[in-house]
Amino acid sequence: GCMLNGKLYPFGFIERTEDCYSCTCSEGAMECCSLFHTPVAYDKKNCKVVFNNKKCDYDVVEKNNPSKECFVYSRV
Repeated sequence: GCMLNGKLYPFGFIERTEDCYSCTCSEGAMECCSLFHTPVAYDKKNCKVVFNNKKCDYDVVEKNNPSKECFVYSRV
């Protein structure tokens, strides 16, 4: 298998790791892609970014009221 952040994964395709990556594990290497997209354009004065491990993505919420989501203009 392959080691990633101290955890052993089996050879083949891994749909989702604990850290929200999709990986392919072979004898020679482990290649991974993130399942999340980082918000880059949003109201930084009134909003903050919080990682949601359940969804494997970032939530952008109001600083004063985290139950309200903010509009995100773009992600990378």
